[in-house]
Amino acid sequence: MRKIALALLLTAAGTGIASGSAHAASDTAKKDQPIKHVVAGGESLSSIATDNKLTDWRPIWNANADLQDPDTINPGQELVIPKPDEKTTERPLPGSYGATAPVAAAPVASQRSYQPARTGGNAASGDVLARIRARESGGNYATNTGNGYYGAYQYNDGTWGGYGGYAHASDAPASVQDAKAAETYAARGCSPWPNTCY
Repeated sequence: MRKIALALLLTAAGTGIASGSAHAASDTAKKDQPIKHVVAGGESLSSIATDNKLTDWRPIWNANADLQDPDTINPGQELVIPKPDEKTTERPLPGSYGATAPVAAAPVASQRSYQPARTGGNAASGDVLARIRARESGGNYATNTGNGYYGAYQYNDGTWGGYGGYAHASDAPASVQDAKAAETYAARGCSPWPNTCY
């Protein structure tokens, strides 16, 4: 009877050890699995990057070779999200990406001279604006991904406020968008673009 009890005890102990080892191996495998994200309506690569603590959207672009255009993602689409410290291989943007789309001239009555506002010594240099444009939209002044943010600097309509007579920032020519961004930066610094300005 003692031999049977001892055999049962050893068998149970062996199962527990094997089970613990399998559990540890399973945890390690889960940590090595890539993070997956299912796109929801209104999201952009920029917003997904921000939610996942990435400095910009390019690592997501780099990790998803099936994406054809950084401005076109669809609800239900599954994306691989690199970890914040993970290095990704740069992949080129589409050939026409970032090109300024031709815009019809606005009526003369609504045109005015736009000069960047200069207040508090917080004037934006071209480098700051270029960095914001690159990180927010890949430099595409005409971008409209359907997420409620428009143009090179990703203004929503409330902040844009019909600037220069244009309903959306993406409708305005580059010079008008740059002027608005310079004014915004002069008044508020990097606060409108906390993840892409620095």
